[in-house]
Amino acid sequence: MRIFALELNNDIKGLKERKEYIELLISKLPDPDLVLLPELAICSYMPNQKIWEYADQMGQDTSLWAIKLAEKYNTFIGVGYVDYEDENYYNRYLIADKKQAYGIVTKSEGEAAVFKRGKYNNIIKTPFGNVAVAICYDSRRKHFYENIKDEQISLIVFPHGSPANPKKDFEETKTNDYFSNLYKDAFNVPVVYVNSVGQLEYMPGIMGKLMKKLKFRMNGKTKIYTEEGLKISNDLKEARGYEINLAEKKREKDLTFYGDDLIKGNLFFRYFILRLDIFMGIRRYNRSVKKKL
Repeated sequence: MRIFALELNNDIKGLKERKEYIELLISKLPDPDLVLLPELAICSYMPNQKIWEYADQMGQDTSLWAIKLAEKYNTFIGVGYVDYEDENYYNRYLIADKKQAYGIVTKSEGEAAVFKRGKYNNIIKTPFGNVAVAICYDSRRKHFYENIKDEQISLIVFPHGSPANPKKDFEETKTNDYFSNLYKDAFNVPVVYVNSVGQLEYMPGIMGKLMKKLKFRMNGKTKIYTEEGLKISNDLKEARGYEINLAEKKREKDLTFYGDDLIKGNLFFRYFILRLDIFMGIRRYNRSVKKKL
């Protein structure tokens, strides 16, 4: 399969504008079989409740758009979007071709003040095999590994809307390479890390204040991790492409976790600052959803 990951400009806003922008990029790809877009690609990554105004209704509009686009360009499309279902908002990702949407994955540990959190499925069954999808932070969490470790997998996709300190470029690259290569080696399948570039919008809570102070932004770093296949040359700066033979495979190695985390990190930050931020975020989310009912 000719697989492409598109690194989108997060500063382009509006559903109509972004759909046109995405289609323009896809139209320039050389014979794509699968096009993978970042987290919340359809509306842009917004870590605040403003994103609710762009919510789909049970994925209906996003599915139809992806199916039509897939038919027009004879490809599969993976796209992230915000969804509304059963009086809650979700951070989701689907894969579709010209016939149908094959399934959705919901971010389990979504932005606490913005999305409903839970323990959700991570597998989308497609004609080219089971695709394991972990949206952003979920890719580093144990529940994702537990969901896929006994499954046959043909491809792993990590759609991100991931901001980082632009002054720590080396550290960001090293971290991405570390956890992506762990999964590539454990399952012996390609891993696609696809992120956006651009400004980070307002994020509530302690994390948001810290990120604003350090001038976090979306730095991209989209990459296809594979030791097989051929790299596809193209003139599109947003595109990373590989031609790879996909086949379902069983896990060959175990992964080691630090509690529920794949990356050890700062324990004080994780168990005190982050936990408090999540707790306060969930309270803010529940209050806001209740007001809208």
